[in-house]
Amino acid sequence: MRHIFHQKPWIYPKDPAELRALYQQHGTLVHYRKGTIIKNRGESQKLFYLVNGLCMYYANYVENNPLSFSLVLPERTMGDITCITKQQVNVTTIVIRDADILLVPPDILLKAMQQDAELAIKICRHVVAKQESSLEAVITNMTCEPAIRLKILLKSILLESYVGIKEGWYTVPLTLTHEEYGQIINVTRVTISRILAHWQSAGLICRENKTIIVNHLLFDDVYDWLSYFPAK
Repeated sequence: MRHIFHQKPWIYPKDPAELRALYQQHGTLVHYRKGTIIKNRGESQKLFYLVNGLCMYYANYVENNPLSFSLVLPERTMGDITCITKQQVNVTTIVIRDADILLVPPDILLKAMQQDAELAIKICRHVVAKQESSLEAVITNMTCEPAIRLKILLKSILLESYVGIKEGWYTVPLTLTHEEYGQIINVTRVTISRILAHWQSAGLICRENKTIIVNHLLFDDVYDWLSYFPAK
């Protein structure tokens, strides 16, 4: 499921504990409703920390054709890279599940890095890991056919909750709509419905209401370069 880096496509690693403590100290908690755009493309630096809920990053956001390159899960920062680089980017950040978010003064991050070299190194490594995750997502969408993209997305989500995918059935811990799945892997919701129906008829998944439960056999044909090179 990974082609170049170690990071999971679409799913950023959690923030280091030092960052979480920093944001909780300086942030102001605000509740946002589903569908709220909290940062639009080209806006000046803003810094957010997601306490609960769910957000997405969209590239070159257009309402009738939104393309996501990352799901933002709780305990993740949004806007940190632009706060560090002081650059504008063509990224739109949208709340897709009602969310509680800490609004943090954007200069807090750079000040903390200037005052603590070890923390600065940790933040740099974390930012690189997030960019690697986004690159893996883009590579997956560019090089894999839709069914494989969806398998990789599901496996990335599962690996956030499970140590590994061995034999058995696994409940996907995050419920997304077919439209949201389609936005992430760049297909229509009809295509998502067709893929899931095929897997269900093949006995590779089952459903409980909107919850998807997958069998480990679903991932047998998912390429992952780390499987061929033991981690050091």
